[in-house]
Amino acid sequence: MRLRRSRLEEFFHKKMTVKKDKEGSTSEEYGAASSVTGESWPASGKVQAEQYGQRLNYIRNIRIQGSYKIQTDEKGRMHYILEDGTDIEERDGICLYVAADQLPDYRIISIKPYRFLTMEVEKI
Repeated sequence: MRLRRSRLEEFFHKKMTVKKDKEGSTSEEYGAASSVTGESWPASGKVQAEQYGQRLNYIRNIRIQGSYKIQTDEKGRMHYILEDGTDIEERDGICLYVAADQLPDYRIISIKPYRFLTMEVEKI
């Protein structure tokens, strides 16, 4: 199975980092945007409706084109590294409907390592 060329869109992935200020409070910051190609569609179906309930309207599914490899870091977190070197992790930002220079409008909440890297993202 391949992704249909007519459905492919360009998205921008932004790596999320947690910063602490001198008073000890934390904030999320997003790094530079990297381009990824894939397709997206709204969340639906019985399983996703049971899983997300009222939040279902704010969830989208994304399938990324290309191959990837999985690596774990020293803390046991899973990193999905695409062919071009883009490192995708849960809680990272995705720009679906905004430009690459703006803050991301969606956050990755789930990554499913199927044949194509499939993610569930939620509106921020």
